[in-house]
Amino acid sequence: MKSLAARLFLILVLVTVGIQVFSFGGVMVLAGREGRTSMNEFMASDAVLTLQRLQGLPRVEQTAQLAELNKRGYFRFHLEAADEINKRPTLQSAALVDTAQTLQRRLVQASAAPHALARPISWQYQGQEYPAVELPFDSQQKLVISFPTRKPPFAPPSMGAILIYLLAVSLLVMAAAWWAVRLATRPLTRLASAAQSLGQNLDAPPLPEAGPSEVRRASSAFNTMQRAIQAHLNERTQILASISHDLKTPLTRLRLRLGTLPEGEDRQRLEQDIDAMNLLIQEGLDYAHSSQLREPLVPVDMNALLETVVERYTDMGQSVQLEGNASSPVQCAPRALERALQNLVDNAVKYGERARIQLRQDGHTLHIRIEDDGPGVPPALLDRILEPFFRTETSRNRDTGGTGLGLAIAHNLLRAQGAQLRLSNRQPQGLVATVVFARP
Repeated sequence: MKSLAARLFLILVLVTVGIQVFSFGGVMVLAGREGRTSMNEFMASDAVLTLQRLQGLPRVEQTAQLAELNKRGYFRFHLEAADEINKRPTLQSAALVDTAQTLQRRLVQASAAPHALARPISWQYQGQEYPAVELPFDSQQKLVISFPTRKPPFAPPSMGAILIYLLAVSLLVMAAAWWAVRLATRPLTRLASAAQSLGQNLDAPPLPEAGPSEVRRASSAFNTMQRAIQAHLNERTQILASISHDLKTPLTRLRLRLGTLPEGEDRQRLEQDIDAMNLLIQEGLDYAHSSQLREPLVPVDMNALLETVVERYTDMGQSVQLEGNASSPVQCAPRALERALQNLVDNAVKYGERARIQLRQDGHTLHIRIEDDGPGVPPALLDRILEPFFRTETSRNRDTGGTGLGLAIAHNLLRAQGAQLRLSNRQPQGLVATVVFARP
């Protein structure tokens, strides 16, 4: 079991059920022994009094007395012919033998039957076999103590009764353990969800600092970490913005000065370098901002958004096609999503000359697949291509004019709104970028 909740649940159930089984067995042994001893002593005393009371009475009065005594229910007295009782087989039940020995000892002590021999037997009454103990009464009759429940006094419960008890205890323990485990692991689940939300959106609401002291300390530490990360990113963004502003000012002056120079190859190269530096500065600033989502998530008609993106490229003379449709709106940040899709389409058009967008929705999952006919990416570099400023050594290099930040920006923007970006090669050539929105 991999989850902490499942492990705690299993440990609690096994330990508690084990303790219950052990204690149940101990209680049954002790209670059975003490109860059987007390019951045997009570029956022995009752048997002595019954023998003394019945001896010397007429047969009719003996029958009436026995009928009155047998109203108690757990054990009964019967006067039966000695010849018939002697034919009954002897039982070897340990509990019944112990009862017979107690009866015999008490009868001898009370001199009610100095030469008494109490014998455990199987006694037949009204067509049924019952455990019983025979006692001497007179020369023609014997006194029989029978147990209508068909069990000796305080005999151990049946295996079925034990299993039912253990099943009931196990179910109660499982219910209590599941409730306790959920109560104990709920703060961890909340902390894990908050950490996941923080990975997607640094401006996610802080954790409530409530509950047990350990939970409050963990929540407080998490909120402190979140504030520190936010402060660090804000500082980084401000630094980049300041650098961008400070660099753009001299670059603007350089461009103005270049305007005074005569037309020529050197001037053209200098202007291209200035354009490249401006693009790099802007892309760096955009990358810094992409780590934090700065607009709310709202339901968006993905069909309309993609049609707008395709029309923009078509107006510029680019070959971009759209297939499929979404059956329901998707919760996302529209401007951030549009920027991310634009970067992906730019990448496809730049390296593959054309782009095909396929839109597919399966239940709660939306797939936006953007593919091109370019050279693709070496498989070993697919995991690194989303890193900032990373370029491959084939056609996707500085000579194409890219900054190495387009895919990284798209990845950050998509991740911030809960989407995934997956890159793969297609056959015979080309790159596939798949955006996946999975609604809960």
